[in-house]
Amino acid sequence: MSKLYSKLAALLATDFCLGFLPAKVSARPRAKGGGTLGTLLGLLFVPLLPEGRIPYAVFLLVVTVIAVLASDKFCADTGMEDDQRVIIDETVGYWVAVAWLPHNFLTLALAFGLFRAFDGLKPWPIRQVDNAVGGGFGVVLDDVLAGVAANLVLRGLLFFLPI
Repeated sequence: MSKLYSKLAALLATDFCLGFLPAKVSARPRAKGGGTLGTLLGLLFVPLLPEGRIPYAVFLLVVTVIAVLASDKFCADTGMEDDQRVIIDETVGYWVAVAWLPHNFLTLALAFGLFRAFDGLKPWPIRQVDNAVGGGFGVVLDDVLAGVAANLVLRGLLFFLPI
């Protein structure tokens, strides 16, 4: 049963093995680029996301819990605190970034750019949370916070600009 849980956690944490791709095309063992793949997967699944405030909130809660559990197990199995192959956190973070916003091309593109920027730069308090919280919860929480920051900035832009 534990072996099955490990395989399922690996499958989910790496977004169905997409997280393994950057390492396969790079000579570096800790290759970068997986986060962008995870965000792209989140973007591709936007048309399938639930509509309505309550269903979307429940969906975000469920996928966040799944992401935390899968990330925690995968990182424990690999012995790495924040394994770069874990990209489900970027997928969930992007879904937070687009939560309850119009899903048109411009909004989705701006959310993508803002989320990647906040995830990469990790401004206060995201960096502090990333450094202070460990395990799968820490792996996912910094991306959820980057998604919240992107969402709030995008809401400000939408308020002031007639998009």
